[in-house]
Amino acid sequence: MNPSEFEKQAQELDEKLQSEKEHLEAEMVVIPDLVRQRLDAFYTQMESEADLLSNRPSSPRSVKRFLRGTAITAASAAVIGFVIIGSAFVSPTMAESLKQVPLVDSVFKLAGDFGLQTADRKGLVTPTNLSVTHDGITLKVSQIIFDGTRLVVALEKQDGEQKVLPLFTKVTPDGKKPEDIIEKIDLFINGKSILSENGPFNSLGWGPGKDSNSMIISYMRDPAGGLPALPKQFDLKVYAKLKGVAEPFALQTTVYKTKLASKVLQPQISKANQYLKFTVDRVEMTPVTTKILTTFTMLVDLKDMPDDYAIERKYISTEGPHKNYTKKEVKHLDYAVIDDQGRELEILGGSGKSISKNQPEQMAMLFTPFADPPKKITFKPYTLLMTPDGRAILDAKGHWVRQYLPEFEITIDVPQNTNQP
Repeated sequence: MNPSEFEKQAQELDEKLQSEKEHLEAEMVVIPDLVRQRLDAFYTQMESEADLLSNRPSSPRSVKRFLRGTAITAASAAVIGFVIIGSAFVSPTMAESLKQVPLVDSVFKLAGDFGLQTADRKGLVTPTNLSVTHDGITLKVSQIIFDGTRLVVALEKQDGEQKVLPLFTKVTPDGKKPEDIIEKIDLFINGKSILSENGPFNSLGWGPGKDSNSMIISYMRDPAGGLPALPKQFDLKVYAKLKGVAEPFALQTTVYKTKLASKVLQPQISKANQYLKFTVDRVEMTPVTTKILTTFTMLVDLKDMPDDYAIERKYISTEGPHKNYTKKEVKHLDYAVIDDQGRELEILGGSGKSISKNQPEQMAMLFTPFADPPKKITFKPYTLLMTPDGRAILDAKGHWVRQYLPEFEITIDVPQNTNQP
């Protein structure tokens, strides 16, 4: 890269920093002394080294600007990223600027679902610089978002010069999962472990990040399970126990609900026949998550359920008096969510209660957000096909085969005036 290109990059970055400085001053945000000292020391060192080179006869006047541009471009991720992200406040403007600097990679942007990528693009994610090091291994929480429905945390690992197991491994095509370094993951909300919160509507899960040394942790709590909804502000501790490391990792911060518009619908619309009833109770839409509450109700005794909705399951057990037995069960009931353009939302997770006669199966499901505000939403219930011994029946692409139940399909209109702060 020639000097003129470095000068251009330096100028662009200086303009972004100046703009952000004016933005911070406008909001009366005080830059911490440590941040200011590190920036001053960094620039002083760069200017000093540039002066030494520029005094040499063979060095043109542009060398000083060239070195300054080189230093800023090469070290911006390590220095500017550290001191700015490490401070108490990062505005969406600066967050987006930092993402454009080399080496500042966003886990949500590179590996998150559509909702997380949207949040990252719109500057709704909170960048952090929380880190703890034990035995030469560093765990870092780099991003957090809480939209009122789900809490999502980006966790990253740095090994230094060591070679240890990856933080997260994906399941291989043959169905096996290689070993990773995680022994236990937990989140503490206002000092209480979520693993201690029993209930069908509390969901903790994690998935792959941007590489094998990063992962995304997601948590949902639904008040239908008897616990209060997460507050708009709470203390969070990310707890991790790693294999081969005696001391657990604990990273603590305060989480604030992201301010964004939401749309809430309570259609309470049902479709039923003599055997089953399906009801859409509530739909909550944000730019990050779509949360849907539904119920399936069985209207007859299990013995009277037809094969469309029930299956004779074969169980094989090596213990007890009934080593091999058959049991009739309701098939796994689920549903697809389709917008008015025919696009299906991706399922992120969820939970619910089991179904029995006249006892509704309540389900709280999370989906990705709608790509565009829908005018109509269609719910298409289906069962997932299984063999009698409980194995999933897969199609040619490896997807679980669905058997749709058109008799329960529901379409609702979406009013355009239901936005909530």
